[in-house]
Amino acid sequence: MRETVEKIVKERVLPEVSKVRRGWVEVGRGADGTPTMRVDEVAEREFLRGLEEEGVDARVISEESGEMRVGEAPEVTLVLDPLDGSHNASRGLPFYCVSVGIADPEAETLDDVEEGLVVSELLTFGPGDVEEKPVVERPLVSAYYYGSDRMPVEFSRGRFKLRCLGSVALELALVGKGALDGFVDVRGSLRPTDVAGAFGAARGELAFIFARNGRELDPSEIPLRPDFRFELATARSEDEARELFEALKEDVGIRVAQRLFGKHPEGLSEHALCGKLGEECCELAHAVGKEEGYGEELADVFALVMNLANELDVDVLTELRRKFRRVFGCSDRRSSV
Repeated sequence: MRETVEKIVKERVLPEVSKVRRGWVEVGRGADGTPTMRVDEVAEREFLRGLEEEGVDARVISEESGEMRVGEAPEVTLVLDPLDGSHNASRGLPFYCVSVGIADPEAETLDDVEEGLVVSELLTFGPGDVEEKPVVERPLVSAYYYGSDRMPVEFSRGRFKLRCLGSVALELALVGKGALDGFVDVRGSLRPTDVAGAFGAARGELAFIFARNGRELDPSEIPLRPDFRFELATARSEDEARELFEALKEDVGIRVAQRLFGKHPEGLSEHALCGKLGEECCELAHAVGKEEGYGEELADVFALVMNLANELDVDVLTELRRKFRRVFGCSDRRSSV
């Protein structure tokens, strides 16, 4: 089945995708609830036509159209993202792929995906394609946190070199190839169709840690539904993936700014906003300050708040210092900005 899928993608899907003009035009909404662009529609259509031409009876679970059947008696389940990196493809950026997880006809969860394939103009990644990676001081990690009010502390402090390339499946494949050291997505918006291809290709060779609403998930708890969402940390080893997963949970810092500046009530004055900012900072720092080893993170939060207060040109620095000393009984060693 892997060879047939690879043939369909290389001979039908990718050539047709490259011909699409104005591929960014929205033509509907996918089964996952997100917009379907013209380029997505073309990719899915060509993949399904390819199955028909090859005489493959399949149950297809697609990010765009949901669950479908090709033929009378499905012999396989294909978990399909017909085009991962649609925005890249629609703008002529050659970083996109087709992702396909392969499972038996009765498959219900991600754990049932036995093998997979990620195919692009850049590479083909399937079972047995995991390669050695170089030893580096600062891991190169693909990190998705845009659209979220979370930014892991270790990311903001430069523990990792970060990239965000716009095609989750292809970036997971690059972890397998050794070009990236890890992948993490804190948005809580990944779907089984995003990861099934890479997961099936590299299971047992890469470490995948899934989570939802703060709780770690086993692959057997992830249904093969395009609308099911989760977070993910992936690396070459369990220890490396666990390090990313723990960093994922330490989301102090940027949350303060986005929570107050992006979602504050209409009509709130600058003075009132800064007062809330001080209260928020103390509340947040009080929570994390109880945990051993959070001294540096606590100082980072304080420095962030002081910078934001300065940008507003409102004199709340004295009050913030007073609150910190009262709550923690410690000096504000980063109060000068």
